[in-house]
Amino acid sequence: MAEENLWMKEDSEGVTVGLTAVAQDDLGNISFAMLPKVGSEITLGEGVVELEAEKAVVEYESPVSGTVISINEAALKDTSLLDKPDAWLYKVKK
Repeated sequence: MAEENLWMKEDSEGVTVGLTAVAQDDLGNISFAMLPKVGSEITLGEGVVELEAEKAVVEYESPVSGTVISINEAALKDTSLLDKPDAWLYKVKK
């Protein structure tokens, strides 16, 4: 189910994880986001993102293991950014 809700893009820095259009549609407007802390170790399948929206409250499991090297700080301040196409959540170094 994660592959329907989260996308991954790998580059030389690490793996960026974000919300798919399917997840955005299922959620509706997002009003609250809890993301993992930078520097934390996460494992594949671990619940790391919690989102509250008009249609649901969900916790997403990480599709990748590694160390969180950055999070979408702007989206924590303005959750409407997570309603936009290609919205990213966090980046992991494997």
